[in-house]
Amino acid sequence: MRLNYLIIDDEPIVHTLIRKFADDFGTLDFVGSVFRANDAHSVLEKNKVDLVFLDIQMPGLTGFEFLQTLDKRPYVIIVSAHKEYALESYEYAITDYLLKPFNASRFSIAVEKVLQDLKRVKAIQEKLLESHHADSKTIFIKDDRKQHQLALDKLIYIKANGNFTSVYHTGGHILSQMKISDFEKILPKQKFSRVHRSYIVAHSGITLVKANEVHLGEVVIPVGRVYKDDVAKILQS
Repeated sequence: MRLNYLIIDDEPIVHTLIRKFADDFGTLDFVGSVFRANDAHSVLEKNKVDLVFLDIQMPGLTGFEFLQTLDKRPYVIIVSAHKEYALESYEYAITDYLLKPFNASRFSIAVEKVLQDLKRVKAIQEKLLESHHADSKTIFIKDDRKQHQLALDKLIYIKANGNFTSVYHTGGHILSQMKISDFEKILPKQKFSRVHRSYIVAHSGITLVKANEVHLGEVVIPVGRVYKDDVAKILQS
């Protein structure tokens, strides 16, 4: 997971130090540095910024005043020589407070806190998305300029077909521009499984399972070697 970062500090040596530590860390991408908080807005408008290293005492806007101007706030690590601001800084939901001078080890701990929180947020989002998929009763399937709404209980199987995907359902089939990987993301895993690099099947449609194939009535679907464990889980459930 890579992070785009911005430095806002009025001391040039701090910019040099952060960039060195960031390069050594390995997953941080520099997008800009400014010496006044007033100049940071243009960088934020033109770039995707995930993390800001922010000083507090600067000419013009202070770091705290700058944070109050932001509608959408990236992760913030305060970089300050004044420890007396530490307690107040956490009222702005910062991730960490680096007291100058700091070393590479302390820098890495602060950045790791950002990465761990990003992983936590991502896990929560994935659970919410999975829950939404599990409760969904229909999906929309893109076909050229149209969007077909299809009830999930009517979907039988999906087959990758060159640059298109064939979606077979109880009323026929739809030739879609969506990729099979797109369907794999949006279909609830409790009801559908990928059994081959070219096939996704509805659990409810399976009538017979063999070593290397599954049957959906008269339709025979091959089971890919890497998907055998997934087929076994269908049987267990």
